[in-house]
Amino acid sequence: MKAGVTHCRCSRCFSVPSKRRVKKRPRILTLLSLPEDILFHVLKGLPIEDILSLRAVHSHLKYLIDNHTCIWACASFQEQWPSPRNLNIFERAAEKGNFEAAVKLGIAYLYNEGPSVSDEGRAEVNGLKASHFFSLAECLNVSTVPFVWLFIRPPWSLGGSCCKAVVYESLRRECQQRNTRGSILYCLAKVLSLFEDEEKRKEALEMFDDSSKQGCLHSSYLLWENNKKTAMSDPGRYLQSLRQLRDYAAKGSWEAQITLAKACGNRNQLGLESKMSVEAVSQFFQASVPLSKQSIFTVQKGMNETMRYILVDWLVEVATMKDFSSLCLHMTIGCVDRYLKLRPVPRARLQLLGIACMVICTRFVSKEILTIREAVWLTDNTYKYEDLVRMMGEVISALEGRIKIPTIVDYKEVLLNVVSLERRTASLYSFICELSLLNTGLCCYSPARLSAAALLLAKVLHRQAHPWTSQLTENTGFSLEELVPCVLSLHKKCFHEDAPKDYRQVSLIAVKQRFEDKRYEEIGKEEVMSYSQLCSLLGVKQEDPEPGSSYVNSVETFLTSPSGKRSKRRREDSIQEDRGSFVTTPTAELSTQEESLLDNFLDWSLDACSGYEGDQESEGEKEGDVTAPPGILDGTLPPQDLKKPCCCQESSDDESLPQGGCRYIFKDYDHPNEESGFTITQASPGEASSGYASVNGTSPPTDGTFLKASLGQPLRLLKDKIVQLPSRSESCLHSASGRSSRRQAKRKNVMPYSEEEKNHLGFLSL
Repeated sequence: MKAGVTHCRCSRCFSVPSKRRVKKRPRILTLLSLPEDILFHVLKGLPIEDILSLRAVHSHLKYLIDNHTCIWACASFQEQWPSPRNLNIFERAAEKGNFEAAVKLGIAYLYNEGPSVSDEGRAEVNGLKASHFFSLAECLNVSTVPFVWLFIRPPWSLGGSCCKAVVYESLRRECQQRNTRGSILYCLAKVLSLFEDEEKRKEALEMFDDSSKQGCLHSSYLLWENNKKTAMSDPGRYLQSLRQLRDYAAKGSWEAQITLAKACGNRNQLGLESKMSVEAVSQFFQASVPLSKQSIFTVQKGMNETMRYILVDWLVEVATMKDFSSLCLHMTIGCVDRYLKLRPVPRARLQLLGIACMVICTRFVSKEILTIREAVWLTDNTYKYEDLVRMMGEVISALEGRIKIPTIVDYKEVLLNVVSLERRTASLYSFICELSLLNTGLCCYSPARLSAAALLLAKVLHRQAHPWTSQLTENTGFSLEELVPCVLSLHKKCFHEDAPKDYRQVSLIAVKQRFEDKRYEEIGKEEVMSYSQLCSLLGVKQEDPEPGSSYVNSVETFLTSPSGKRSKRRREDSIQEDRGSFVTTPTAELSTQEESLLDNFLDWSLDACSGYEGDQESEGEKEGDVTAPPGILDGTLPPQDLKKPCCCQESSDDESLPQGGCRYIFKDYDHPNEESGFTITQASPGEASSGYASVNGTSPPTDGTFLKASLGQPLRLLKDKIVQLPSRSESCLHSASGRSSRRQAKRKNVMPYSEEEKNHLGFLSL
């Protein structure tokens, strides 16, 4: 080929084909191309619905998912609940070691919520199923205190079938047939110990002993506590008993650690050296770590500090009304905060989360529990029976069965054993501890440091000469200088900052009202010294507190019905004036006369609406919103107490009235030949009141209730007029003044009604 000659690319002149450059495409990374160990880590972090979707995509993924237990054991069932459609998926995951699936299946079968089981033999079938999955959950719960007993604890049904009893007997047979874990025996013994029968309590001690021999640390501690009084009579035995307690505390029993710290704090216990006692208490306080709560607002995108404050304020009111302990309240709010850090909660379900945590915690620490029926009613029927049951399952599974964690109350009890306080100072100490619950800004301090700082602040506010002695410094490990910043923060957050206000511009001060009781020396009414005076007494340079409040005083209405159609509780205008008037709870104590009058109505409310057969503590609201007998909550007169010549229809679950109203006739026993009548009409949906829910409050109009009389004139029922109720009374109108000494339960709107509202008023004032 000569140089400079140009040739074409035909087959004659250019027979060699030209090479074309092919661009190399980048390698696409897919799930199938990942190594199996990495693929397992990816699959284990997915929700169950995503796992099932991937399983249907490729045969290799289907093979991996079906043949590897770890994927099923780690699958997330968040916001999923057992139903006939997905029941086999839940059961498969539970059998392969999924704790969340096992817990939710046990609760679903126990309360008959989800799986559809025929009415015939429902308690027996559900009880056996619930027993199996509760046993699985307890076997998977290796690091926390056994918790299954919370769901099967008394009260049980006295007659008929009881699912709780079936679960108990099934677990007991399981323990007898095979060498089971000590945690199951602990749960059975815990259930028996709650009965009043002495024979059952003796049997419970035997079960605790068997459970302790199988290695259950919590059973060993309860046995030690039962034998403590006997051991204290002999110095040698008591010293050996303290050594056992020290061993239990070293193995991780939180209750044993608290008891050991209390014993060492007294310094007068037999056989304990002073130096060793001080070191033990100091180690107990120094081991406490801060419980960060700021991540709550990272997980909860639509939540702010004010919304959490309102929720905690409402929970304090519930605890006050039901007389729950301070420990129960702190545990409840601790569970709420930990759940909020783990899972996002819609704004409309915050109140449901709070009351579900309180139901769980009352079962854990209190003898008197908050029943599911009453809990639903306390939310003003905003949520239904099944909503609360499902939220309980979500909380237990999200917290992995760990209900109790160290709280400020635990350290407070230890410090009260180290120093002696006057009653007023001790009440102020408790007051400051509960005020600290309202603020997440104090989460940078550990519970032990907060407890020590609250003690120091209480003593300074009562102007004690030596508020922080060398004894307290040695026992806690905190010096005065270390506690001063925490004390100043407590004073700012608890006493200086203004509390948030509701939509009626009423401050939310439930903790203050709680401590205005005589049991707490009315410490809530005591005037607190100013911030400048506190700085002067502590000997620090005054720093001007931040002006204003850190809370957004906006109208927060998240404690309302998601539908927005039902009426809600409202705050009262004057808190002090309205404290005496209230509506009692379904389970409040009744007088002998009231019990005889309401006996049939209470039975009516428990007949056909049971969550599961034979469970006393949760019967009454399964199928609808009926959570208390009519005539008690909303004031409608029961049908058997009134003559209805023109009965239009029976009231439904939402207690709606027939169109046009119903006419009721009742007899006047002072004039037997005369009868009075009135018509009740239902308000239209647009006239329903709104506002966030609260607990303490008053019954609606205090000057009487207006009804349409037979002649069209308003009938006024004065609350100061006592209606005599014979044994066979056909009316059930109670005097409101007879209940003024009881605690409040529900807060209703106490604003005066307009004439139009009076005409449409659909309830009677009790």
